[in-house]
Amino acid sequence: MRKLLLIIGLAGVLVASVTADQEGESWARLYRRMPEIKQKYAVMQNIIPLDDRSLEPFLVSSLDELVYGELSHNRTDKMTYDDWEMLTRTIIGELGDIKGLSGAPAIWDVVGTAEVPLLKAEGLIALGNIRALEFAPEIALLLRNLNFNVREDRDAAEIEAYAAIVALEKMKVDIGYEPLFYASIGWYQDRVTDYAEEALLSISNDPIPMMIEIMEHASDYSHKRLALEVALKSDASASGKGTAAVSALAEGLKYAENDYERRRELANLRIDAITALITLGESAPESPLLLDNAIDEGEMDEKLIAIQALGSDGSDGATEILARRLSEFNERQASGLAPDQEEIIIVRQLIYALGESGSQIGIQALKEMSFTGYTPAILRQADEALAKIGGN
Repeated sequence: MRKLLLIIGLAGVLVASVTADQEGESWARLYRRMPEIKQKYAVMQNIIPLDDRSLEPFLVSSLDELVYGELSHNRTDKMTYDDWEMLTRTIIGELGDIKGLSGAPAIWDVVGTAEVPLLKAEGLIALGNIRALEFAPEIALLLRNLNFNVREDRDAAEIEAYAAIVALEKMKVDIGYEPLFYASIGWYQDRVTDYAEEALLSISNDPIPMMIEIMEHASDYSHKRLALEVALKSDASASGKGTAAVSALAEGLKYAENDYERRRELANLRIDAITALITLGESAPESPLLLDNAIDEGEMDEKLIAIQALGSDGSDGATEILARRLSEFNERQASGLAPDQEEIIIVRQLIYALGESGSQIGIQALKEMSFTGYTPAILRQADEALAKIGGN
């Protein structure tokens, strides 16, 4: 140790006498002359603070020597492994900091073979810092596999997952969306899932197409719902979020379930989508028909919010659906088939929605109510809706 300190001390005096441009190369020459890993590590501590991009070839060759060359035997020797790992992590971290792209293949080889999670994590983060995009598919696959939680060592798996999330966030590629999404709702501790969600929202200004794709491919209804939630939290435009809401509503109407819990999951997906459409004030050509179907499929809470959404939509297609449904109740009322209590609630919601629509398409259905025997309270509400749309 005394010999090592003496060597480093003398080297410091020599390096201090050269120009700043020569300093890194002076340390690099000394590093090459050091026979032992401990000595090389001590010299490397003086190279790292320089963040000298011109030293990339030296750092890559040093890493190659550790991974493939003469010093690689240290990784299999228990007596020297810790020193090998420490030096390897240091060089990998520095290559990441200086964006040393030429070192990416060796770094990926370390990631693929390392048994120590911190070394693997250092490599993943470095690849992200470098933006070694050719390895993005492999990193996405690695995170996908970790999301399945099949590893016995959960702590190690979390370390690697967190590093993979960092890498994918920095790479900002579409292939990262799906594994990041499932990491955000995965088995990990909050610090990992929360960061995965942040990364998911930061890798693109418009995550809507990818979130819709995830929504369509997810087999679990709750996952479809969570994908919609992420889309709505994003910085996408109101129009983009509306597109996601329409897609979610369509997804919620694709399936039928006998099991009560799964039926409620589908209903919650549809209700979230409809609520988003109302809140956003967005509509699409396909929205009225989807909302019409939701009225038929849903329980009372869903029926009412779907009717409200048709009123908020205000398009001709939406108002025609409201008017048609109210006319159907009017015909039944005129035939002596008075609505029950639940149906009265629906009738009132239809009246309200027609008033909110601002469209005169509903005038005829509202006026004909006066001739079918509804209670004075309902007729007063119809008159209020008519006044709103200029029907009086």
